[in-house]
Formats: sequence, C-alpha cells, structure tokens
Amino acid sequence: MTTTAVPDASPLWRNKIPGWLRQPAVIAALYFVATIILYIQAVTTGRYNNFIIFRTSFYHLVHGLPLYQLYPAEYYDYFLYHPSFPVLFAPFALLPQEVGLLGWLLASTAIFLYMVRQLPFADNIKYVIAWFLLIELSNAIQSEQTNPAMAALMVLTVVSLHRQQSMRAALFAALCFFIKGYGAITGLAFLFFPRKGAFIGWGLVWTIAGSALPLLFISPQLLWQHYVDWFQLLTSSTIKEDGSLLGMLHVMLGLQPAVIELFDKIALLIAVALLLHVLICGLVKRVQGYPWMLLAYLLIWIVVFNQSTESPTYIMAVTGVAIGCYAMPLPQGWRKGLLWFTLVVVSLSPTDLVPKFINQYAIAWHIKALPCTVALLFLQASIGGWRKSSVTFYNT
Repeated sequence: MTTTAVPDASPLWRNKIPGWLRQPAVIAALYFVATIILYIQAVTTGRYNNFIIFRTSFYHLVHGLPLYQLYPAEYYDYFLYHPSFPVLFAPFALLPQEVGLLGWLLASTAIFLYMVRQLPFADNIKYVIAWFLLIELSNAIQSEQTNPAMAALMVLTVVSLHRQQSMRAALFAALCFFIKGYGAITGLAFLFFPRKGAFIGWGLVWTIAGSALPLLFISPQLLWQHYVDWFQLLTSSTIKEDGSLLGMLHVMLGLQPAVIELFDKIALLIAVALLLHVLICGLVKRVQGYPWMLLAYLLIWIVVFNQSTESPTYIMAVTGVAIGCYAMPLPQGWRKGLLWFTLVVVSLSPTDLVPKFINQYAIAWHIKALPCTVALLFLQASIGGWRKSSVTFYNT
C-alpha cells in the first residue's frame, strides 16, 4: 500500500481530544455503550415501533399476508421497504423480541463503525469523523431504523470499488436496494473506477438472487403483488415527512398547499440537473478525489431532496458532510466551521441537549436540512472545478 498526503485533522479537534480518546478501541466501546443505553431506554419505555414493523413483516411475509397495509393492532405506520427486506431481517425476527432488538441495534452500530474504519483517510481524521458522527448515530439508533446500516453500506460500496473488489461492491449496492431502494444510487460511482463490466455482472447476479429471496416462502404471484403494492405506496403521498430541504422551504417561505406541488416539481427538476452536472463533470474533468466527493454528494443529495426524509434519515447526510469536508480542498477554517455548523444545527439542535425554545424552532422549521445543503453546494463547487483541488488520499 502506498500513501500520499491527506488533509490533516483540525488542530482544534486534535488539541481538545486526549490521546486515549483517539484509540479505536475506546471509540468503539463508547459507541456500543451509547447503543446499549439507548436499547435499555427503548425496552423500559416500550418505544421500538420500527423494530416491531421490521420483525412483524417477516411473519406477514411467510404467512402470505399483505406487506404494505396498516396493522394497527400490531404497530403504527407503514412497512416501506423492499419485499426482500423481511427475509434479510429474519436473523433478528426469529429471536425473542427484546433479544432481537438488542442484536439489531448492536449490528447497526458495528457495521457503521466498520465503515468509518474503512474510509481512505489518515487515522487522525478517522477518529475526528467517528466523534463527529456519534451524536447523529445515536439519534438514528434511537429510532431503530435502517439508516445507520444504509449509510454504512452506501459508503462501503465505494470503498470496495476503490479497492477493485467488484463482487463486494455490487453486493453492498444490492443490499442498499433491498433495504430502501434509493440507497443503491452510490453504485453510480462504478463509472469512475476500473472493472466496470465485473461490477455490472455481479450487480445482475445479486439483484436477481436478492429479488427472488421471498420465493423461499411465497409464490411468484404473491411476490409480484408485493412489488406492485410497494411501488404504489412509494409513489403515493402517504409517506411524505417534510423533513427535507423542500419541507424547510415550505415553512420558511410560507407556501400555501396550492403552490407546494408545483414548487416541489420545479425544485426536484433543479435537483436532478445539479446531479447530472456533477456526473458530467466527473466524466469530462480530472478532479482529484472525485469519487469520494461524489459519494459525499450522493449521501447528502438523497436526503435533502427526498420527500420521505425524517430526522433519523440524516445520519446518511451527516456522514456525507463528514466525508465531503475531508474530500474537498477546503481551507482549515472553512472545514472546521462547516463541521461545527453541522454538528450544532443537525445533531444537537433537535435534541433535549439544547434549550427547549431552540429545539422547538429546529423541529418546526426542519433546519436539519440547512447545513447539509450548504455542504452540498460546497461539493457542487468543488466538483465543478470552481475550486482547484489539492486533496489526495490513501491508495488502498
């Protein structure tokens, strides 16, 4: 393995964090302690509805019941995930309920920590990123959702492409698709790495195999109906959460319901145009560190422009901010400012760790989208060549 220069961690972070807190084992221990505390909170309050949705979906699947309708006697909200997800979740669903919940939360934390360790940055940057992401990961773990695993799998897709591990990269991208669908978007990074044919081939293998997983329990006709029901639910207005940039703008601009539909269509067209610009720049320009900036961009883009975004989804966007801050050629002061801005506004302001009036405004105005959008614009500028890149990475 050869190494080249990488941006150094912020002196502020380096001086404030004692040496023993920079050790991977210590960071991992604190991540798992936080997870266990949140597990105890969930069990004692009985608030783990999302886990119940995932667990029950497996039993609905094997008993031939509809997946995408409400079951108010068992849980509230809809099951929104791919028809293959209940099969993937089976190892946790088959355990006793509270044991399965503990396993699910610990597994989510473990794969997220593993992802941080695989990033192509120097160790002194990895511990900064790990500390930076701890609060937002805790926010996501508290909801028992798939977002930490999604963030990890999306990053590991690009890490594997970087290492020319086509089979693993395609597997991670396929797993993203079999959870939330849109997570597979990071597979677009294959365009900027060698062995494109191998990635496409393995992608077809994993997609076909994964799509057929429910056939272990149900008929092809019922599986087809599940796919139809899933598509109808995702394309309906049922799952709008308004936690995205669009939701923030609805509130800040005081838009009326009659205007919102047209506004959102125009905004989403702009979002697609911005993404196409980023991809075209990657194909026609030699921007150093581009795949990692693209990864950061996609992690943020799918959150701030997704109308089903809610607060726990932001672990993906904040992970994108962390990667982007060290992938972009930012001056140290700008990097430090963007990290602090994101930490305070996204991770802290919607929690009980800040005064109640700040918490209320943060939630009502959906301001978690603001720092992530700022980071997205920085990435747009860097990828577009408006700033000269000087960042290089570990060649792993």
